[in-house]
Amino acid sequence: MPPPIKKCSGRPRNAEIDSAVLEATSKLLAEQGYATMGIEMIARRAGVGKAAIYRRWSSKEELVVELLSHTAPAIEPVPDLGDTRTELLRAVSETIENFTRRSTGGIIQGLAAELSRNPRLSRLVRERWIGPRRDKLGTVLERGIARGDLRADTDVEIAHNLLIGPAYHRLILGGKRFDKQFAERVVDAFLHGAGAKESSPRSR
Repeated sequence: MPPPIKKCSGRPRNAEIDSAVLEATSKLLAEQGYATMGIEMIARRAGVGKAAIYRRWSSKEELVVELLSHTAPAIEPVPDLGDTRTELLRAVSETIENFTRRSTGGIIQGLAAELSRNPRLSRLVRERWIGPRRDKLGTVLERGIARGDLRADTDVEIAHNLLIGPAYHRLILGGKRFDKQFAERVVDAFLHGAGAKESSPRSR
């Protein structure tokens, strides 16, 4: 699940202000980019004071990471379908569907350059965005190993990069659009190397 909006002490949060700030942040991130966008600029666009923002978010990084989580659907575990390939396809397809949402994909594209030079932002994105999604896919991979569909020595961390990395690569660098076969090609390429010898990717 995306992290809840951080509650402040004192007066209750005003949902209208939260919504206005998040919407302003999203638009400015697309228009100006992360480095140029400042809290004062966000406050002016949202029609609120800077203090209202800082009561809710301690920094621009916190605000942007919450925006990223806010635009994506809640994380739901992939159910045990008894078929590793089907489960992997579901997990990878959901990631791609997230990226094709204009708001989510645009935010990730807007943050891509900043992540390499902003350790705090990078840490927050890893902890609050990538981490929960890595855990979701990790559960599918562990089930596949337990079933014998995947090799016992499968490196789950590297497997995550191999399965999800191509989607980030295509999103950030552009080029070909996502199509419905993209997830299938990624999963089958992974299973060609990581699948147990007795298990064929398309036979399950």
